[in-house]
This record gives sequence, C-alpha cells and structure tokens, in this order.
Amino acid sequence: MRTIISFLLLMSVVSAETPDWVTHYGKSKRFPDVQYLTGYGIAAVSSASNDEDVRSAAISNARRNLIEKIRVNIQSTVASRTEETGDAFASFFSTATQSTSNLEIQGLETETFFGSDAVHALVYVKRENIASLYSGKIASLKQEIEAKIRLAKTLEQQNASTKALNEYLSGYPLLRQLEEAQSILTFVTISNSLNDLQKSAAANEITIGQIREAVAKLVQRPISSVDDLAWFLVYQLKEQMDLIGNGRLRVAVAPLVYQDTKMGSSFSRYFHQVIEQKLSEVAQWDAVPHAAAQYLLSGSYWEQNDRVKYIVNIRSVPEGRIIASAEATVPASVPAASGKSLTPENYKSALVDQRIFAAGETAGGGLVIEGWTNKETQGNLFAEGEKMKVIVRVNTASYIRMIYHMADGKRVLLYDQYFLDASKVNIAYEIPQEFECSPPFGSEVLQIVARTTPFEKISVVHQDGYDYLKDDLAAFVVKTRGMKAASPAAMQSETRIMITTMKD
Repeated sequence: MRTIISFLLLMSVVSAETPDWVTHYGKSKRFPDVQYLTGYGIAAVSSASNDEDVRSAAISNARRNLIEKIRVNIQSTVASRTEETGDAFASFFSTATQSTSNLEIQGLETETFFGSDAVHALVYVKRENIASLYSGKIASLKQEIEAKIRLAKTLEQQNASTKALNEYLSGYPLLRQLEEAQSILTFVTISNSLNDLQKSAAANEITIGQIREAVAKLVQRPISSVDDLAWFLVYQLKEQMDLIGNGRLRVAVAPLVYQDTKMGSSFSRYFHQVIEQKLSEVAQWDAVPHAAAQYLLSGSYWEQNDRVKYIVNIRSVPEGRIIASAEATVPASVPAASGKSLTPENYKSALVDQRIFAAGETAGGGLVIEGWTNKETQGNLFAEGEKMKVIVRVNTASYIRMIYHMADGKRVLLYDQYFLDASKVNIAYEIPQEFECSPPFGSEVLQIVARTTPFEKISVVHQDGYDYLKDDLAAFVVKTRGMKAASPAAMQSETRIMITTMKD
C-alpha cells in the first residue's frame, strides 16, 4: 500500500484582512464540509523565527490536521461497521487505520495569514476531485492485481514455481494500497453505503484468499508452531525485498497489535522476539532500533472463529509507504501452544473504553499535541518494574493535562495546568517524572490534552498520594470535550497513547 503524502500546492494566498477561517479555527463559508476537505494549522512567531520557516510549519500543521480528520473518520467507520457486522469486516480497514500518518492527497491548495504572534494556514481540496482520483486508483490497482494473478497462474503451469511465487507475493502490497484507497474513498464521498463496503471487503478477501492459498502451496512448508509462523511470514517478506535488491537491511520490528485496537499482549511481546530471530536466520537482516532503521516491520493479528490471521508489512522509514506485505492464517491452536495470551488481561473493559474515547472524537483545529513514550517503537509494551518516560510536543504555548487510565478502571490525574511556554514550543519535551510499571496489568491509556487557556477544574478524590477522577470515563470525556464549546476563544487538542503492561 502506497502511503506517500503528495501535496501539490497549486495556490498560496496571503490575505491582508483576517479571513473567517482564522477567526473560526478552520471553518469557512467558502469551504463547506459537504464539498471540501480542509485542514487548519498555526505556527508561533518569535523574534528569532524566519517568516518562511514559520509559514512552512503552519502549512505542515494544517496538513496534519486534515490527515487527523481522515484518521478519526476511518476509525469511527471501523467502530460502527464492527458493531453491525462483526470483527471480520473491520479487518478490511486494518491497514488504512494504522497508516494515516501519510496519505496521498493531490491537488491540495493553501491559504496563509500572518497574525501578530502566529502564522495561520488553511489547506483545502474539493471532495469530488479526491473521489475521482481514488476511483481511478482503485480501478488501476484491481487491474494490476488481476494481471499478476493471471501471470502467476501461467508461470505455475509452466513449472516456473519461483517466478510464480514472486508474482503472487508482489500482489500483497498492491492489496494494501487497494484497502487504503477504498477506505479513503469511503470517507471522501460520504455517501458510500454499508452494502458497498461489504461488497468491496468480500471481493478483496476472495483475491487475498487466492494469493494466500497459492503461496502456501508453492512454499510447501506446514505451519505447526509459532516458530514456523514467523519463518513463513519473514520468508514472504524476504522474497519481495530480494526483488528490490537492497541487500542486508536494517529493520526495526514493532510488536504486532491485536486486530484494530492498537493493544498489545504477552503474545505480542513473545512473537516480537521470534520475528527478530527469523530476520537474522531467514532473511539475514539486522534488527535495529527505529532511529537506525531503513525499514519498519509492523502488523496485526485477527481472531476468526477457530483460526487466527496474521498480517505484516514492511514500510520504508523515510517515505512511510508499504513496500512488502505478507499474510498467514493458522489454526488457533498454533499461537495457543505458546502459552501466551493474544489479548491483554482486561481486554473487554479496555475495548469499552476505546469506544467511549472514539465517540464524538474530533480533530483539534490548529493546536497540535503529540505524545510518545521511551518505548514507542516497541509498541509501548512495559513489563513489571520497567520505567516509562513521557515526551510531548506542541506547536504553540499550551497548558497540559495528563490522565492515566489504569487497567482496573481507576483514572489518575497525573498533571494538571502544566504549562509549556514559548521556549518549549516545537521541541520534544520530556515530562520531568518517570513512571514504573506495576500491577494491575493490562491495556492502559495515557490521555494528554493540550489547551491554549487554563483548564476548568475537575472533580478528584485524593487517595494514597494520587488524585483519582470522580467521574466515570463517559462523563469525563463529555465534560473534557465540552470545554471547547464553553470557551470558543480557546483551542484544545488531545492525543492518547495505548500502553500494555504485563507481569513479564
């Protein structure tokens, strides 16, 4: 799946008068949501800043805002479709929901406005233009995939097994591109029905099934253990990368996540180690930290009745696009033999929390807050006793509120009204406190909210040295997100970090 941001800046306008999209944080009568995709961003101006650099930063933040809107919408679609049709349908969107940091959006136009203390930027494009682009891309990808399968079958008949295998395997990255294109088209057109999406998903699964069965037949290696599974997945990736001819690769391996939840598990941690071993043994690649990597290996696994489907991808780190992909579907007894759970201990309650967080979620306008931990590239998997550090970055001076949602349902207010002044804007700022992994274990969430004005007080109970929220999650989320409406002059944005804690 190709995931390159290809923004063609066709027009840039600097307005002398304050446009309505500045005063309304990205909303404009000229660009109604039903006809346009828009993104709004700002960048703070300082005495040492260069006007063009600040302008570029504002445009970059506007692009990020547009992409965030797409991410939120796709995840909302996944949640609603899963409720109606079950988890099998959600896997149709799995790649797209995990790769929305880079999207191919062509024909994007920009407007900028220089204020007294910040540069404002708006990016916009007509929905009908994007719909036309992606409709054409979908048709082209389907033709290319069908052509590869026909050629592979011909090569099989000619007993050219190696060449046939390569043709089948090269269809996987194209299928990932197809999934993304279909997901984006759904968001852009608004009018796509559930029936249309189900037809696309069903057609894709037939094609994927053909490739999966053909690959298994040509490789001729049964999968009876987790070790075999890792071998089979890495072998498929190696065959595709060998065609590119990049030699000994430096690959960062992210733990696989459970379905589309971004949750890890004890199995994720265990399988991560097995995959790294096979990178060296099978592919002769080097497993390295993310900072030193050319490529990133990531993926997900999906329970389907008495079987489990594994999807792994390799992305180019500089570009973010998928260049190799592999799949395997095995009996549930294969991962079960490892003795490791596929889900975190509190999976059911954590899933409920995820749905509450997703309900009514919107992309912040202008204000950008990013957050990550010292184990971000290891899937935020923490074992008992390990220390967690939190790093944040904002694009304008902001107040920070951090709430930690624990595995047992308790919710701790870690920081409130923590001010990041102008000297800390646009830099990775490490929160000056470490946190140690301890019971209870399971899937947990670090919620980080940024706001340009101080937060209203929230009700807490002080106990054992911590401030626990009085409200349940649903009530707290409503109150927190409602602050923007109560104070329209304030900008507010939110990010969440999924963290999985475990005994060992």
